[in-house]
Amino acid sequence: MSTIMDTKLSTLKDGLAKAKDMRFKAEVRKDNLIKQQEEILEQIRAEGVDPDALDSEIQKLEQEIAQLADEVEGMIPWDLIKG
Repeated sequence: MSTIMDTKLSTLKDGLAKAKDMRFKAEVRKDNLIKQQEEILEQIRAEGVDPDALDSEIQKLEQEIAQLADEVEGMIPWDLIKG
């Protein structure tokens, strides 16, 4: 019965070691992602945009793009091109 317990303890130790390794890797990954997030937010701020207002800024830019596309479309002489 001692062999069964030794095997079980060995398995548990291996599992614990693997779990600790996975936890360490996850913490490193989390730290890297947080750092990357801060860098991105800093880039956004450098462009003069409030990171909390990204949704409205994106919507504003999409409207501006649509307006400019309409202006360009109006400048194209479609009647001459189709002719």
